[in-house]
Amino acid sequence: MTNLSNLIKVLLVEDNERLREELVNLLSREGLAAHGVGDGAELNERLKIDQPHVLILDLNLPYEDGISIAARIRVAFPEIRIVMLTGRVSGADRAQGYEAGADIYLTKPTRPAELLAVIRNLHRRYQGDAGEEARWSLDSSKFVMMSSHGQTIKLTETEVSLLYAMAISGRPVDHLELMSLFNQDISDEKSCKNRLEVVISRMRSKLRTQGSGSLDIQVLRGRGYRLTFRLACLGLAPPDLVPVADPDDD
Repeated sequence: MTNLSNLIKVLLVEDNERLREELVNLLSREGLAAHGVGDGAELNERLKIDQPHVLILDLNLPYEDGISIAARIRVAFPEIRIVMLTGRVSGADRAQGYEAGADIYLTKPTRPAELLAVIRNLHRRYQGDAGEEARWSLDSSKFVMMSSHGQTIKLTETEVSLLYAMAISGRPVDHLELMSLFNQDISDEKSCKNRLEVVISRMRSKLRTQGSGSLDIQVLRGRGYRLTFRLACLGLAPPDLVPVADPDDD
């Protein structure tokens, strides 16, 4: 019986459904644990339940292009190796891909043998290596943020969930999107927004105090919230998201 824990996990982001299925089938037949999604939003959902060793990215994707996806994944998940597989062949596109965080830039059509060799080589080279370490990391299982110098910040379940959502997004996240993470009635938008603002305010105070002023959550009027620092996510999203608590519940 195959030990699934020993397989190279590959996640393919490709909006062409036929090509996506063909590549997933090819990789699976070669003994890799392959899964495919169609865009950045589906990628985010997949990352909540499983993280790949290698991410294969098309560049011309709907809603969010591969360059944007690569840039935020490189920050939030520095241990994931990124292969760009695209029809864009210009030198400028290639340079932009590497600047965004790609480990390898391949142009379509690529021979299956070459793609397989690239995946296996990347996994072999970087196995056990988290790449360039971000200054701060979020450990969802331990409810803590850790710096590369050993400093820790204890977090509540609510704070972990909010930080994870902002870290993985790589863009401002509005209050409705954050509130949708939790198992509570959000029909009263004004009340929910007020409660979220209280939680965010408390988090900002904790981060600024314990992070020696280097950490903050930026409030963007009309756009939502954004982290002002690089935060790498260790492990998966919190398994059981909880209702946002009242200010004195924690």
